[in-house]
Amino acid sequence: MTTKILLALTLLAGAVQAQTVTGKAFGTYVNALGVTSQSPVATLPSSGGMATGQADAFGVAGAVDASWLNAVTTGAVDNKKSGAQSTSELEQVSAAGGAITADVVTAVATAYFGQFTGGSDGEGSGFTNLIVNGEAITTEVAPNTRVDLPGVGYAVLNEQIPTGDGLTSWGMTVNMIHVVLQDALLGLTTGEIIIGSASSSVAR
Repeated sequence: MTTKILLALTLLAGAVQAQTVTGKAFGTYVNALGVTSQSPVATLPSSGGMATGQADAFGVAGAVDASWLNAVTTGAVDNKKSGAQSTSELEQVSAAGGAITADVVTAVATAYFGQFTGGSDGEGSGFTNLIVNGEAITTEVAPNTRVDLPGVGYAVLNEQIPTGDGLTSWGMTVNMIHVVLQDALLGLTTGEIIIGSASSSVAR
């Protein structure tokens, strides 16, 4: 019996030591019209800690304009609970030539593992004064809401992408505005714009 207990404790200790956390956040990313540009990125070390990225303003003509971009990611590895949280917040946002605007865009992605189980979510993500195609969106935007942008393509608002296997790893990526640019005649994707992105994950 003693041998079995010692073996179980050894395996548990090994699992704790093997835990890793990841996190990443950024305000904007643009790949359009031959231009690829991204605002400062915060990337979390696998051992945990904190990372930040800031910019007073970021803009690509005809694609995106934003001010006061802040990206933060934090994480910790612990034998009781390991987790990571990433946050991206930016203000005075305009995307796709003004097809989408918002006073504030906030993306939050959280992942955690507690001795026996884990999870992830995008709670805390949202918009302030969101306007799409000239219409104000006064209700909470459900995850993965798709909207057409005539002459531009389409956008996925509050895009939430779970990652991990749900047994040994958990994660979440949140892109608050993900614009897919398309050729109006051929329907081919020609680029993309991502605004307000946060991702976090934990593995054991």
